[in-house]
Amino acid sequence: MDKEPTVLLCPLKINSPGGRQEAEALLTDRALELKLRHGDAKTYSYRDIIKVQAEDYKLFIQVRDEQLELLHMGSKYQDFVRTLIGQRNETIINDLLMQERVRRGGIAAVCSMKRGQGKDVDRGSCELRLCDTALLIVPDYFEPIRVPYSFVTSVQAEGYTLHISTEDAMYSFSKLGREFTPFSQDFDQAREELMAKAQGLLRDLAPTGAPAAIHQAAQLMGEGRAVRRRDIEQIDPAMWTSFERQLDIAGIMQEYGFLNTLAKTDQQCIGFKQDLAREDSLYLWFLIAIPGSNAIAMEATSSAQAGRATYFFRIVPRGDFPKLGDKDIVARGSDLLMEINRCMLAINFRREPIYLAEEKLAEPRYLKYFYAVQRLPELQVLRRLFIGRVFHREQVQWEQDTGELLAFNANSLDDDAKWAKGNLEPDEDEEKSAWE
Repeated sequence: MDKEPTVLLCPLKINSPGGRQEAEALLTDRALELKLRHGDAKTYSYRDIIKVQAEDYKLFIQVRDEQLELLHMGSKYQDFVRTLIGQRNETIINDLLMQERVRRGGIAAVCSMKRGQGKDVDRGSCELRLCDTALLIVPDYFEPIRVPYSFVTSVQAEGYTLHISTEDAMYSFSKLGREFTPFSQDFDQAREELMAKAQGLLRDLAPTGAPAAIHQAAQLMGEGRAVRRRDIEQIDPAMWTSFERQLDIAGIMQEYGFLNTLAKTDQQCIGFKQDLAREDSLYLWFLIAIPGSNAIAMEATSSAQAGRATYFFRIVPRGDFPKLGDKDIVARGSDLLMEINRCMLAINFRREPIYLAEEKLAEPRYLKYFYAVQRLPELQVLRRLFIGRVFHREQVQWEQDTGELLAFNANSLDDDAKWAKGNLEPDEDEEKSAWE
């Protein structure tokens, strides 16, 4: 195996139970290597580093159950800390499924964030990257944050500070210097382009829709957001019929119709997304709540020829299901439809990390998912609620398996139990995602 290229080399000392030891630290593309002057060399993958804290020219690194204290780095201290965290952040960006084309990066700023009515949390110096569908915030001393443009609710300038609000947080950027105006303009342009794309896609999908209706629907469905049937029908009932026609073209109308007969509600959602690199590639999905079986079904595809499976998620804890009335489950199902869609957007609709068994996540080829599960709350939600998946081989088989899964879910009292027939092994024939 080829030796990993060294990004930075730094002599230092390590505090350990046996006293201070002289060592040499190497930062490579994949790991931190510590070569003790009198002892063995140790390698720590950036994925294994849980926390990095820089204080008083000392560096404290938590690596799983081991605490490292590095000091006496001299003039290389700042470069070493910045490079270590930078290399770790690039690994995290890959593991947290945040990779997409960067339109413009290297924008320096100081960031703070606030969730709900909480206090501002300082994130310090950071790099801002404007990507195709999201703003990526890469702090010098904290983990990266991805902010999808479709979740942005307002952008306000206050002096030379830019406040970007989303549905659950506000991000404030200061000390942008000469980049304040260009960044603000480029951020607005990226959002406007996505909105224009959404409107163009909706005009193709619902050609009879009035311009005002198309604009209103695009605001609900920007870049991968599913929309509830009742919300679209309030805008234009014919538009929902056009959406259903697309499901027929994609070859999933039979499944949609069958699940609707089980749902017996108007709790359906449909979403569309166009591959930014391929104008002819349309990714679509639907979500349907089935309150009587305590489940939500999700189907996604990009063509009638692609291998598929239907995914099912639990609405309420199984122990609560027999005790709750229909109205309570219907209300929770309505909220959960949007939450599942938000979680799927956070992982770019990759399905493997949802269903893979714990032991599979430890295999080398799935390690990126292992760390994504540890760090992504949205992926944790999907894995916790996941019931199982039903493969499409023929319609009769699919309907029978769907009935078995729903009966299993309604009768089980163990929230951790998965439907065994929908095995947790990877399926080579199943389409993974429009962006993999």
